[in-house]
Amino acid sequence: MSAGGVIVDGEGRVVLTGRRSFSGALHWGLPKGLVEPGEAIPDAARREATEETGFTVEIVSPLPKIDYWYVDPAGTRIHKFVHYFVMRPTGGDPADHDDETEEVVALMPSEALRRASFRTERKTIEAALRAR
Repeated sequence: MSAGGVIVDGEGRVVLTGRRSFSGALHWGLPKGLVEPGEAIPDAARREATEETGFTVEIVSPLPKIDYWYVDPAGTRIHKFVHYFVMRPTGGDPADHDDETEEVVALMPSEALRRASFRTERKTIEAALRAR
């Protein structure tokens, strides 16, 4: 189980992260990561968003949970569940992102929707923009 967020700044831009897949391809998406044992889902979402983007964030509202299947490098098929939240930045610096992230961008919604690599995340961005 993972948690993350759709960060929308004061100008209405959506924050995306660029990171490499297992195969080395650059994918653009939403910040998210594993919920650690004993960690509350909203806390994990805030932590992951901050680690991957450099922004400190606050949660505005929850979004629908998504799920999908993928195959890890060992060839194991994984069913992943991700809890997302609408978030807004409260400070921080995108240059302070973790090593997992190659680049952080804040894009107007139409560009974020074009750049996002995965259909489920595009739908999540659309839901976040409706919920704001």
